[in-house]
Amino acid sequence: MLKKTIKPSTKGFKTAIIRFIVYGAIVYIAAEFLKWNVKHETGQSKFTEDSMVEAVQSMILLTCSLIYLRVSFKYKSMFPLSFGLFAFTFASLIREQDALLDEHIYDGAWQTAAFSLLILAAILIYRKRAVFLSNMNDFVSKFSFGILLSGIFTTYIFARLYGRKVFWMAVMEAQYTRDVKNVSEESLELFGYTLILIASVEFYYFAKAHHTMAVRGNEETVNQPNVYLKVGS
Repeated sequence: MLKKTIKPSTKGFKTAIIRFIVYGAIVYIAAEFLKWNVKHETGQSKFTEDSMVEAVQSMILLTCSLIYLRVSFKYKSMFPLSFGLFAFTFASLIREQDALLDEHIYDGAWQTAAFSLLILAAILIYRKRAVFLSNMNDFVSKFSFGILLSGIFTTYIFARLYGRKVFWMAVMEAQYTRDVKNVSEESLELFGYTLILIASVEFYYFAKAHHTMAVRGNEETVNQPNVYLKVGS
């Protein structure tokens, strides 16, 4: 008797290769941009609040925010989680504009705007906490979640500690130069934001697949015959 052989699928391997090429290219572009930027900025303008690096970081955060906001309204089953992620990235964008907001509105304006948005998100998540927890149960095992955590740890924890003045003064001692500290810290932050961008793209496809499965499940439930009907009723 011939045994039926199961041909292994190469779909997962192909997806991994595509991810490696596309996301590797994005990271490469970010590194090349840093090299280009440091060559074209001179004097005291290297990686300051008005630098191109800061502008690109803001553009990345804006892109992530728009992706999460689109998911929030396009795939309603993912609303609590996607809106929470939108609030997080948009609050980070507001934080990046702190100098501009403090100068043109009032001192501390960014705190008011950012925390107001986060509080709104917290209220919406609490009101839909059952859906949020269900979303999180599905999300934590996905590629997007791991990349998102990597980006958050890189940008909001490691880069902040790595960029401490006391550390760089110990490294360079009498040759301490603030520009070197800024370049190093902001470069690491840009890499972290790049990871968060990749995570947001992956989240969009995760939400799309999640929504498709939810719709398919609902259709199967509606089309399932009622087995509780009595015979001859």
